[in-house]
Amino acid sequence: MENFQFDERYINGLRNRDPEIEAHFVAFFKMPIWLKARRQLRAPDMVQDAAQETMLRVFRYFRSGQELKFPERLPAFVQSICHNVTLEMLRAKGRYRQVAENSPDPVDIRCNLEVQIVTAERKRMVWEVLAQLPDKDRDLLRLAMLEDADKVEVCRRLGVKQQYLRVLLYRARQRFRTELLRKEGRGGTMSQGAG
Repeated sequence: MENFQFDERYINGLRNRDPEIEAHFVAFFKMPIWLKARRQLRAPDMVQDAAQETMLRVFRYFRSGQELKFPERLPAFVQSICHNVTLEMLRAKGRYRQVAENSPDPVDIRCNLEVQIVTAERKRMVWEVLAQLPDKDRDLLRLAMLEDADKVEVCRRLGVKQQYLRVLLYRARQRFRTELLRKEGRGGTMSQGAG
């Protein structure tokens, strides 16, 4: 049994159902197939099914008259068939059921129109408040908060030093917060996120 080589004679033996070659094939590949299936499937009954299905597919392949271009690569061929079998079994036993290709799209339950309306309203209110601020404050907040521009670039555009930028930014935020509270007419939740 040790002197078998994976060559054209061996492949022909599988194709022609030679009992000695088939017995060698099963004995030689039983453990590698089982180990590969075990690594991917874990469940003993599925591992056994995958090993048997792999052997069956290899026998069917050669009995159907197909050939391997390089017979010495038979072990890699068998391993690839085992891999495909285990993937098919995982898909078949998967946690999620497969959805038919022509089925309607599921309803998006995450979509909350009320939240979207409130968010749009808040955005509109922020832009209205920004429009009522002095140009310098509006530009500073837009650059520093909305566009997230580099502090050096903001200082260059405004013609101020970095230490003074902090003071200007603080004052602009305070004016924004005051104007927002005035517009809301109350001390709502928007005032917390604005500053």
